[in-house]
Amino acid sequence: MRKLLSVTLMALMTVAAWAGEVTFDFSSADGLQAMGITAPAQSQGVNLTDVGTITVDGVKLSAVDGSTQTRVWNSQGSYTLRIYVGGSITLAVESGSITGVTINAASTSNFDLLANVGEYSAANGVGTWTGSTASVSFSHTTTKNAQIASIVVTTSTEAPTDGPGDDPDPVDPNITKLDSLANLEALDDNTEFQFTTEAFVQYQWQNYLWLMQLDSEGYAYATLVYGNVGRNYQVGSVIPAGWTGVKTTYKGLIEVTNPTHFNAAVSQVQEMYTQPFNMTGYMSYIEPDHYENMRVKFNGIALSDIDESGNFTITSNEEDENGNPITVSMAGYNKFGIDYPTIDTAERYNIDGMVTIYNNNYQLYPISIEEAPGTRLWKVTYDGLQGNMKIADSLYVVMPLVDNQILVTDNASQILVDTYAEWGYTWYQDWYPTWIALDCGDNAELYNAILNMQVLAPNTVKGEVVDVETNPRMILSSTPTGITDPDFTNYQVYYYDLSYDKIQAFGNELGYAIGRYKLIDGEPYLCSSQDTVQVRLDFSLNPDLQSTLVVGNRYEMMSVFKINEEWDSDVTYYSPNKMRKAPVMKMKKMPSLKVDTTDPDYYTNYTIMPVNATSVTAINDIDLAKQVTKVTYINMTGLESNTPFQGMNIVVTLYNDGTKAISKVVK
Repeated sequence: MRKLLSVTLMALMTVAAWAGEVTFDFSSADGLQAMGITAPAQSQGVNLTDVGTITVDGVKLSAVDGSTQTRVWNSQGSYTLRIYVGGSITLAVESGSITGVTINAASTSNFDLLANVGEYSAANGVGTWTGSTASVSFSHTTTKNAQIASIVVTTSTEAPTDGPGDDPDPVDPNITKLDSLANLEALDDNTEFQFTTEAFVQYQWQNYLWLMQLDSEGYAYATLVYGNVGRNYQVGSVIPAGWTGVKTTYKGLIEVTNPTHFNAAVSQVQEMYTQPFNMTGYMSYIEPDHYENMRVKFNGIALSDIDESGNFTITSNEEDENGNPITVSMAGYNKFGIDYPTIDTAERYNIDGMVTIYNNNYQLYPISIEEAPGTRLWKVTYDGLQGNMKIADSLYVVMPLVDNQILVTDNASQILVDTYAEWGYTWYQDWYPTWIALDCGDNAELYNAILNMQVLAPNTVKGEVVDVETNPRMILSSTPTGITDPDFTNYQVYYYDLSYDKIQAFGNELGYAIGRYKLIDGEPYLCSSQDTVQVRLDFSLNPDLQSTLVVGNRYEMMSVFKINEEWDSDVTYYSPNKMRKAPVMKMKKMPSLKVDTTDPDYYTNYTIMPVNATSVTAINDIDLAKQVTKVTYINMTGLESNTPFQGMNIVVTLYNDGTKAISKVVK
């Protein structure tokens, strides 16, 4: 009897080893923590594709993004797993099999899932899957998102018996063979064919499957398979040879219909091959180069004309083959039913989607639409960027200019160079401030509002950047947000002594010009001591200043430098050391503003607009201990005083070693 009991216990233990249940609980913070996921804050999410594969008691869960990243979302303390249109999750075991899955819905609305193997059905917010497989995927293919509270997986140590239903020998000798998607266009319409090589998945949504193939030289060819292929594939899944279809042209778009013999994926391509083609700045190239049926992305483009059906227009500012500015537009249609952000005509967006043709016109089906991050001001000027954008930096309001323009700066002394961030290379580099004029047009309210701000918040300065070849200017499209009580430091500026140093200033740059005041043919100039350098003066920023100057005297003028015309030179140079409060560094000038220092008349392309002027005297005995010798206050009209004005003041501090610092205060 005792021996029989022992045997019975052993049998029960063996049964327990052969079957088990694993739970993925997305409905509570404790359940998330058990999976290694930190519960997100209110109205925030955790993207599962960022988390990676989750393993619980030998069962692995991975995710593929759809129109929005597959994620755990916190809605007023209620946690759910959300799978968006085109997204999926996969459950897998390395050994044994999955024999059952129960999916408990957090919301029965849009709770539509499709399994790629086995039998799946759903009723009253509970999805039930049965079968015997090493892995099973569940995808969401209808509108909005499927919300899941928990998933219970039943496993067995027995080998899986349910295969994916592959055709053992799909080759059909009686139909046309096609070995490359590049040759699909040459087939006559209504030709049935069998594909004899592999292709991988770009994107899948309901009965739409976009495939791509790369040739030996890396050229990409794509097509759309329209129809029920009987499977849900992950992006990047390699589909084996043997599938068949019919070549069709529908409203100008070449596609494959009547698909059959689509077997399970044999492998997965590297993620780099599944990334959308970045067509930013090259929308005009899409039509002549046949990018239909390819996944593309556009960064920083305008989005407009959205109607109730989700149709919209995207607009890109580009250049033609001769370098002339052009505006290119493309229509879009919300085929996948994604959630649009709140559209702001002054905003710029990043769009990822599939290029298609409808009625012989190119169109975009968006997979995702997100607000584009702002552009760093130094990149605007250094790379010569023009067009509509927003600025990512905090911008310091310096002073008014003419024509309802306001001078601002990022006041940068160091920047993060992230041009090659996608390859893992970023670095910090010493830099100098970038200056730009904000153009308020005839909007007096906007002009006065900005002048009353000290610092403009990042990503709130929006508009069209123009004149980067001369004097960078942004025509504002909305009112930026001001920062209260900003952490402000001194402005960093260059000193340009015409006797010893060529100007080499950027347009709309604030700095100091040092030279001798002179009238030439009755017009005011600032000159070097031997008159070899003569730069025209424009007193528009301080009309009363000229009457205080004495011809022949040497002055130090705080000024805004203007470039009259685009530079013709192709010479690239490194700027020499200049007097500057921050440590002097060498930097490459922006390509669009190259100065030909070999041209003896280069300085005639500048105009100096002084704000104030101080008579310069030599300092023979300099105390080694740096001390303040004078503090001057300048208001926004250019008036100078030893005491602060009411309102905004530019404060100029002179030290006994001849250096100066510029800051700004509001009294």
